[in-house]
Amino acid sequence: MPKFKVKRGSTWVDMTAMCDVSFLLLTFFILTAKFRPAEIVPITTPTSRAENAVAEDMVTFSIDKDGKAYMAIGKPERKTQIIEKLVSLSQNKYGNIDENTQKLFTRLELVGVPIQQLPQAVKRSTAELTEMRVAGQLSGIPMDSTNNQLGDWVQAVRYVYAETDKLSNPPVAIKGDRASNIKGIKRLIEIFKEKDVYKYKLVTSLENKVEK
Repeated sequence: MPKFKVKRGSTWVDMTAMCDVSFLLLTFFILTAKFRPAEIVPITTPTSRAENAVAEDMVTFSIDKDGKAYMAIGKPERKTQIIEKLVSLSQNKYGNIDENTQKLFTRLELVGVPIQQLPQAVKRSTAELTEMRVAGQLSGIPMDSTNNQLGDWVQAVRYVYAETDKLSNPPVAIKGDRASNIKGIKRLIEIFKEKDVYKYKLVTSLENKVEK
């Protein structure tokens, strides 16, 4: 029998629908993406090869290049618990922390003023706090031996995690500027020891690996 050859035609696929979906997805991701917020206090951390990321629930204590101390709390609910515990432990030592201040405290991205100035600081935006830092008006949290407010914050953090999560060591981290005086970091570690916090992480930038 004679063989019949089937005529081969070129394959054609309509990609119009696929292009529409691709552009819709691209538009969705662009509109929903969150840009990294500008830091109120820029800190250039030293580099290392550790690849462990800082957990969202971590409480970070920072020391800038001028030796000033700051505190950042990851989750809003933790902020509420910590400020309430601070008020409870201080026993009216800082009597100006009223209910409205405690409520607005959850909006505060960074604690960088004495506790007495919290009622004014919680009402300021991130941009305003950044302007204060540039103008030299962001004094940091006092941590000297005569006015150790940073120690009160550390104690409140430890109590909160001990009571809510049954953790003997709270998830805290130290973030220091590589150009800062080592005395500030040393003082922070001393405060941790005074408040029975013996485990903490050091925040660094990822060092580029050298190809062999």
